Amino acid sequence: MHEALRSVADSALFGVTAAPYLVLDANLRIQAANPAYLGATGRSPEELIGAFMFDAFPDNPADPDATGVRNLSASLERVLRRSTAHDMGVQRYDIPDSRNPGVFRTKTWGPVNSPLTDNDGHVVGALHHVEDITAVQDLFTDGNAVALAAELQQPSAVLRRAALAAARYDRALASARAVSTHRDVLWHRIVHAAREARRGGCAAAVCAAAAEELPGIDAVAVTLRASRWSHHRLAASEEWAGYAEELQLAAGEGPSVAAFLTGKPVLMSDLSAHGISWPDYTDAASELGIAGVFAFPLQTADRVMGTLTCYRRSGHVPSAATIADAEAFAEMASVVLRADLDTDFVIDFDANDKNIDAVAAEVLAEAHGISLDEAFRRMRIAHQVSGRRLAEIARDVLARHTGNHGYRTDRG
Repeated sequence: MHEALRSVADSALFGVTAAPYLVLDANLRIQAANPAYLGATGRSPEELIGAFMFDAFPDNPADPDATGVRNLSASLERVLRRSTAHDMGVQRYDIPDSRNPGVFRTKTWGPVNSPLTDNDGHVVGALHHVEDITAVQDLFTDGNAVALAAELQQPSAVLRRAALAAARYDRALASARAVSTHRDVLWHRIVHAAREARRGGCAAAVCAAAAEELPGIDAVAVTLRASRWSHHRLAASEEWAGYAEELQLAAGEGPSVAAFLTGKPVLMSDLSAHGISWPDYTDAASELGIAGVFAFPLQTADRVMGTLTCYRRSGHVPSAATIADAEAFAEMASVVLRADLDTDFVIDFDANDKNIDAVAAEVLAEAHGISLDEAFRRMRIAHQVSGRRLAEIARDVLARHTGNHGYRTDRG
């Protein structure tokens, strides 16, 4: 255990406080849990110490809408990358019942994650603090929710964030320990690559890690999408794969477009078999020597923000296990890209004013935890109040939330 983590775990306050705390290292392995945390979760030190956080606390497999792992992953990544604390608000996150194997207890928490640093200011881990607010939250989910909210003066923002915590999240959990361990390795691979990337290179690091880790995959591309006709290629491990993504923008069709529009993976081990469905794209991709395409949606809790697409040129068809790993990479890429939203995302979207509006709304919605409709509404209000063009408002949003003050709509 790093000395900075040990000093927290060994402190007198950590052991006696009634507030539940967990100490995590930079690999998201549990290094210490105080008595209050063990009591709140019903777990023992033997079960938790040394375990990967999401092996110890997976999503409830009986709840297809569970968002706990995704949201906590994104929060912890944000903390580790930016060295700033993050208040998650209200989060539904069921936990395993240690007395009844396979059974999960319904829980709602108020989590806050904070960075732990060494003497040089480098982030070496995170302090995970939770408060069990299940009983309070239950008051707001019965028929008297409105009256209770008024009586207790519960902030409307908390109610909104509680609703977001129940947003759809389709996560396939590994049931066997061997699979969980493999997913643990994949997780470490992708987040380490992202953390070590230079500023602006997170997406490129994700592509390179996926292309290296997935047998039978020759190239990987990550693309941010606003609609069928507007996208921004963030990175590609090979130039020809980036060009293959651009072909889909020109044609308005193809596997990446379909994965974005449906929110489901599009798996084509043999691209030629889809010539009837997407003739323009298929012909052009075949000329590039592309034999197979596997496109996966990059999803936040409530929408699809883009795609991770794997390409093969060789005669070797990737195995079912490789495709499962590719889907896991897409899931993990969603987390690290979301955590990196205000640095690597949407730096130079080469598009028209309509596309700028769409991308700015995506960034605003993600930054403030609001719906896309609400983000557009706020931008329109700013437009009406200021009298400035909506595109100018959009550029201000992008400059504010991405740190990019040289946003352009042309490359002239």
